[in-house]
Amino acid sequence: MSELEIDADSTALLVTDPQIDFLKPESVVWDKVGETVEENAVVDKIRRLRDAAREGDVPVFYSPHEYGDAEYESWEHLNTIDQIMFDTRMFDVAGDGADFVPELEPDDNTVVLSPHKQLSGFWSNDVQIQLRQRGIDTLVLAGMSANLCVESHLRDAVENGFEVLTVTDATAAAGEEALQAALTNYGFIAHETAETDDVVERLAAAE
Repeated sequence: MSELEIDADSTALLVTDPQIDFLKPESVVWDKVGETVEENAVVDKIRRLRDAAREGDVPVFYSPHEYGDAEYESWEHLNTIDQIMFDTRMFDVAGDGADFVPELEPDDNTVVLSPHKQLSGFWSNDVQIQLRQRGIDTLVLAGMSANLCVESHLRDAVENGFEVLTVTDATAAAGEEALQAALTNYGFIAHETAETDDVVERLAAAE
């Protein structure tokens, strides 16, 4: 697997769902994801990636999840993960769960994409147009959850012609088995996989 060039003019750090309902103990699904979030120190690793991107003048994009009463009350065709989120009112804009975790609050270097309503923003938010309009063709991908939104963004980014470096230890999942399944798939789909320590150095040096 070749090493991707991280160029500040054409690379972005894309973080999926850096929100309370995936990354903090007050999450409505902490019983499912909390153990691997803490084991992998996901919040701290994403923070380090973001700070390094800022240092290297690499733009940061957040692809968040969000739902309101209109969705919770009217959606009829829910898959399993939809049902879990709707049963718990995960990412409810009326509460705190959809808020960004305090350590990862957006700054002037952050583009907050419109909320994605399915697992991949390439189907349900403005991720692709926002990247293309800025001349981005290479992504450093991290966030939550490993086998759901991260993997879905990875697959669709590759299908749409982006080159993707997936950060394997800046993510977590609902249990070790789900996490390992995602990491296996990253190895087949991504153009490169690497760990946070390596990627932080490369992002910071991008400028």
